[in-house]
Amino acid sequence: MARKELWSWLKTIILAVVIALLIREYVLAFYVVDGSSMQPTLKNGQMVAVNKMGYRIGSLERGDVAVFEPPKEIVGSTEERVFIKRIIALPGDTIEIKDGKVFLNGEELAETYIDAVMEQDMDPIQIAANTVFVMGDNRHPRGSWDSRTFGPIPIDTILGKAELVIFPNPHKVR
Repeated sequence: MARKELWSWLKTIILAVVIALLIREYVLAFYVVDGSSMQPTLKNGQMVAVNKMGYRIGSLERGDVAVFEPPKEIVGSTEERVFIKRIIALPGDTIEIKDGKVFLNGEELAETYIDAVMEQDMDPIQIAANTVFVMGDNRHPRGSWDSRTFGPIPIDTILGKAELVIFPNPHKVR
């Protein structure tokens, strides 16, 4: 009898682990913010819940805060790391930075989530198919390493959308 009960417990534990791994891979994951590139929206050490299903069944939107795998030449081929940045421009958009402001398709972008203007201009670029332009909310000098540095990112490197700050002070990511 004890052997049957042990086997039952083992099957339950294995099933729970498999379900948890599937959820982590395809539905919901948790990441800890490392650095200040998304301040004031996200702060170093905060834990965020990332919806991994949203982009599988929905589409990317400007203003989404996305978690993605950075280009390997940026972080090194052996380091496993993810970046969290705001999607500013989608495929086909033209983006330009002048006089400290972001212009999207010729119109100034209203960015209520930043607390500083940028010091460096950027000539207009058109975003290629299957890529997006991402920026950190920290626009202070050297505040964020983003598409201004490494260019637009492939859409297929995006892991999901940051939806909630879990710890500390739970709230929606805006």
